[in-house]
Amino acid sequence: MTEQPENDKTEERKEKEVGPRRPLLRSRDDRKIWGVAGGLAEHVGFNPTLVRIFFVVTLFFGGAGLLAYLVLAVALPEDDGTGQPVPESVWSRLGKVVLVCVLVAVGVFLAAGLAVVSAWVTATGHGTVIAIAVIVFGLGLVAAAFAGDIRRRIVPLLVVAGIVLGIPAAAVAAADIHIDESVGQRTYTPTVAADIPADGYRLGTGQLIVDLRRLPWKNGQAIPVSAHLGIGQMIVSVPPNVCIDGDVHGKAGELISGGQVTHGVDPDIDQGSPLSDAPTLKINAEIQFGQMLITDEAPDQIDTRGVDYDHHQQEEDIQRQVCGR
Repeated sequence: MTEQPENDKTEERKEKEVGPRRPLLRSRDDRKIWGVAGGLAEHVGFNPTLVRIFFVVTLFFGGAGLLAYLVLAVALPEDDGTGQPVPESVWSRLGKVVLVCVLVAVGVFLAAGLAVVSAWVTATGHGTVIAIAVIVFGLGLVAAAFAGDIRRRIVPLLVVAGIVLGIPAAAVAAADIHIDESVGQRTYTPTVAADIPADGYRLGTGQLIVDLRRLPWKNGQAIPVSAHLGIGQMIVSVPPNVCIDGDVHGKAGELISGGQVTHGVDPDIDQGSPLSDAPTLKINAEIQFGQMLITDEAPDQIDTRGVDYDHHQQEEDIQRQVCGR
C-alpha cells in the first residue's frame, strides 16, 4: 500500500505538540547542581546550557537569578524518573521556600561582609592571605570533581566563596589602594607648629579631625601639613583669614577644599600658590574612599549640622580675596 499524504488532522496534531514537552520539574538526569536549569530546558524544549548562562548573567544584575534559582530548587518537585513529580506536600514546599529566602538573605549579608573583609585585608597590605584562600578554594573545586554526588553541594559554595573573596581583592589591587590598619576616630589640635608631625597625620578607617585654628598664624608664614586617610571622613579646620594652598586628591568620594567641591572617581583639587601675604596652609592631603573637608568651619559644626554647601560657596569667594587669586 502506498503511503498516504498527511491530512489536516495530522497538521493539527503537530501544531498541538508545539510548546512545553513535559511538566515543569527539576531534572533528575540533566543537572549540575539541583536540576533547575535542566528541568526548565526540558519543559520548554530549550538548550539547557543557555538556561544556565542566563542564570549566571543575572547574578550581575542584583542577584535576582540566584534567588529565582534557589526558590525554584525547592518550589519545583523533582522528576521521579518517569516524568512525574516525586510526592511532596504543598506546605512542605512552602516552608522550604521561606527557609531559602531567609538563608539567601543571610548568605548575601555574609557575602557582603566577606567582600568588605577581603578588600580591607588587601588594602592593608595582606593580600597574600586572600590569594592563598582563593587558591585553596580552587584546589577544593578540583578535589570536588572526584567527590561524586556530594560535589553538587560543595561546588556552588566553593565557587561563590572564591568569587566573593577574589573580586574585591583584585579590584583593590588594580586600583593600587593602600590604607593603614588603624581604625577609629582621631582628633588633633596642635597649638604650635612644632606639634605637627613631620610624617603627617594618618588613619586607616574612621574619622580624622585636624583642628588648626589654635595655631599662631602670622602674615607671610606658611605651615606645611600632610594628612592621609584610608576610608571615612577627614576634616581639617583653619581660621577664615588663612589661605589654603591645597593639593588634595582621592580614589573615590567627595573633596571640599577652600570652598571648592569635587566628587566622583579620582577627584582632585589643586588650588595653586597664593599671591598675597596672608598666612598660608600648605596642605598635602589624600583619601582613598570617603569625604575630605578643608574649611574654616569648626569640626563640631560639621558633625552637628552636616556639610553646609551654601557656606562653602561663600568660603570660595573669601579664599580668593585672602589668597589674592
